[in-house]
Amino acid sequence: MRLIISNLHKSYKDKTVLNGVDFEFEQGKIYCILGRNGAGKTTLFNCLNSDISFEKGTISLYLDGLEQEIKFDDIGLVSASPSLPEFLTGYEFIRFFIELNKKKDGSDDTKSIDDYFDLVRIDEEDRFKLIKSYSYGMKNKLQLLCCLIRSPKIILLDEPLSSFDIVVSHDIKELLIKMKGEHILLMSTHIMQLAQDVSDEILLLHKGKLNIADKTQLQEDGFENYIINSLKDE
Repeated sequence: MRLIISNLHKSYKDKTVLNGVDFEFEQGKIYCILGRNGAGKTTLFNCLNSDISFEKGTISLYLDGLEQEIKFDDIGLVSASPSLPEFLTGYEFIRFFIELNKKKDGSDDTKSIDDYFDLVRIDEEDRFKLIKSYSYGMKNKLQLLCCLIRSPKIILLDEPLSSFDIVVSHDIKELLIKMKGEHILLMSTHIMQLAQDVSDEILLLHKGKLNIADKTQLQEDGFENYIINSLKDE
């Protein structure tokens, strides 16, 4: 399975954000996308998720020997700005979401609601509080749970660990590594250590283009300087 982006262009008025992005993402790998603020990481994810339109290019999924258009069920986005029904408790929302996403072929996940909450370490007493009382980090945990429940072929993670404490961050990193065999995982982050810890490939989004980082640099002491120099405007 491969996600294929070809010659993708996106502009906002007279500002070009994506200027001919080309790349093929493979199942079984975690791709980390690094870029400066405003480089277009979130714009790229929103294009992939069909949340915004783009002027030129194609996005397709290569599956079972055929290149096909991406469908809604194929892709899931964990956004940096979660939007959730704050009038429900966390437990009510996840119960509803599980019911809504039951597999039509009867092959439903055997995990319980509490199993899912345990995955991201939401305490039992917090599960029955209104979402509007949740911290930003807890809302992000719920959003991640929704993606895990849907289990789409392509998972987009926009700054996935920025609001989690060190224990939950470790657990989520381990979970992503376990998941990658059955998915295509794309992640944007500002956390250099995260990129080194979990990524199979690191990509640099700079001047509207997406380029792969030099693998030989990834475990070197000068990795951070290499990335910074690669993203400079000079």
